[in-house]
Formats: sequence, structure tokens, C-alpha cells
Amino acid sequence: IIKSTFPASSTQDCLDPKVAVDAYKWLTCYLLDQSSKRLSGEKSKGKDPFTARNDSQVYYCRSLSIAFLEHTVVDRFYQQAVEDTTPASLRPVLQKLCCLYGLWALEKHCATLYQGGYFTEAKSVAWIRDAILQLCDQLKNDAVSLVDVIAPPDFILNSPIGMSDGQIYKNLWTAMLSAPKVLERPSWWRDFMDKPVLGSAKSKM
Repeated sequence: IIKSTFPASSTQDCLDPKVAVDAYKWLTCYLLDQSSKRLSGEKSKGKDPFTARNDSQVYYCRSLSIAFLEHTVVDRFYQQAVEDTTPASLRPVLQKLCCLYGLWALEKHCATLYQGGYFTEAKSVAWIRDAILQLCDQLKNDAVSLVDVIAPPDFILNSPIGMSDGQIYKNLWTAMLSAPKVLERPSWWRDFMDKPVLGSAKSKM
């Protein structure tokens, strides 16, 4: 795994969620190898185990734990998205969503991917970012349905701009009109009616 390189050669290739899964496998293996070497190096300096582990966190063990967690999420998501038991009508959307999350999370590790030699093309990051934008555009029509899957009902959310029907401006206008005394004059309206007479304000200098 650690000897492999980024397989994509275009933005279109990055739209395959397997690309993100494979990249995370390499990233986890690479960070595990680097963290192990870092920890061994710190111990060889005569540091006690606690200090050696503490000095191996930043850029190494901490990054490894984050990458491993993200890899687990992406890999499980991908396996579920292509599973035969998943309804065929849901697979395309789930695969796009899996790919979007995978690429979005992977983009934060680009420096490490270049450092370890996984990225060999200068345009690799540009392909990933273009793929993210394309996926956002492709998923926008399914956004309300996707949010409704995990979002609380409208009456719990209690937000005119977050209702499931997607009628943002209509719901916002309705919420404004339903507020108490919204069409009445404010109690301080007379303060703006009692205007000073022109020339009445004289300087005391």
C-alpha cells in the first residue's frame, strides 16, 4: 500500500469514491510508519516513554489518529453505499455523498500526501477541488432530502429558513407576520414625530 501513488489523472477520475478510500489507506499506513519512526527516535534520545509519546503527537500520532478515524468513516460509508442490500435508487446519491466527504476531508492532508510521494502530479489538488465543486453542484437538488434524513422535524428545528419544504423566503415572511404586534406602531413612535423647529437649536458658544 505504502508504495502506491495517486491513481487519478483527471477531475473525472476523482469522482469515483474508491479513489478517496485508497488514498486514506495509503495515508494511514504512511502516518503509522512515520509515527513509529518518530517515537523510536525520541526514545533513542533517552526520553522516558511518556515524554517520548508526548513529543511524537504533533504532525505524527495526532495526525495518524485523525486520518485513521476519517478512513474508517469513508471506508464504512463506501461499503454501505455499494452494498447489494442498499436500495438501487439510493446508491448513486450515497456514492456521491461518500465521495464528497472523502475528498473534502482528504484535501486537508494534501501536504502529507505530497511529502510522502503519494501525489506525483502538480494538478492532483486542483483535480480534487474541482471534483468537490462538481459534486456539490450535482447534489444540490438532493440537499433538502439528505438533510431531512438526519435533521430533526420542523417543529423541533423551529427555524423558518431550515424547514423541509425549502421555501426559505416564504417561511421567513410568514414567521415575520406571525410575530405579535408586528404590524402595529412601536411604543416610541411619537419620539420621531416631535421634530425640532428649524432654527430653534442655537449654539451656546
